[in-house]
Amino acid sequence: MTTNWDAEAVLAASNEWSWVPEGAPHVRNDEYLVVAYPDHFLTPTSARVFGSERDASELADEIAEIAQRFGRDRLWWRLSELTRPEGLEPELVRRGATLVDRMDVLALPLGSGVPDLAVPDDVEVRRVTDAQTVRDAIVVGNDAFGGEEPTDEQVASSLAEVERGLDDDSGGRWVAYVDGRPAGTGGYTLADDVCRLWGGGTHGTLRGRGAYRAVLAARLDTARAAGATLALTHGVVDTSSPILRRIGFTRYGEERTLVLDLA
Repeated sequence: MTTNWDAEAVLAASNEWSWVPEGAPHVRNDEYLVVAYPDHFLTPTSARVFGSERDASELADEIAEIAQRFGRDRLWWRLSELTRPEGLEPELVRRGATLVDRMDVLALPLGSGVPDLAVPDDVEVRRVTDAQTVRDAIVVGNDAFGGEEPTDEQVASSLAEVERGLDDDSGGRWVAYVDGRPAGTGGYTLADDVCRLWGGGTHGTLRGRGAYRAVLAARLDTARAAGATLALTHGVVDTSSPILRRIGFTRYGEERTLVLDLA
């Protein structure tokens, strides 16, 4: 368990953040992780480089070849200040990669408790435990981030994912309701004592009603009770990051996503 979350430790925890859905084709080694997510994901094919001393061009060629073996012709690269080799991002730009997303690396130590987020009394929060709450979460997520109506197979897969964390609170997802309508959603996954916060978003028609804070409070309370000492997330620079920083999160760096056509 880590109790001293300095900048180096926070950035290291951020750089280690990865997720592979059950059954998704992937290649992982000490240098990188390449995942072919289902096609309905916003970034269907992802590459994260943990660290390498090799030539940037050689590494880029190898990772691109893996993605092409998965039958993918576009690759989303996740990069940060810790990405090594340092020349990887310029090499990807030289090949035509374009920046599509910038996220702040944000963290909040939980050792002294969870701050009061002043959640309004008229916001109801439910943990995702069944197909209906899965659909409600997806409705909010699609409005906030984009996406298509989920298939029954996607709902079943999402439900199986959250069910694995119900017994020990190693993970979970919540939905906030305002006037009976799905208004906010967000999930978390525990990695040792780090609570990785993901998927936080609010329905565009119900912003400013406290749904975002309600879902965040539910996640932080549950994760801390399960042993988390740090809440870690990647906040969109112009939207969620300012909200989280006002709540008490500290910015430690930036994560960028570049997309590269492989054809």
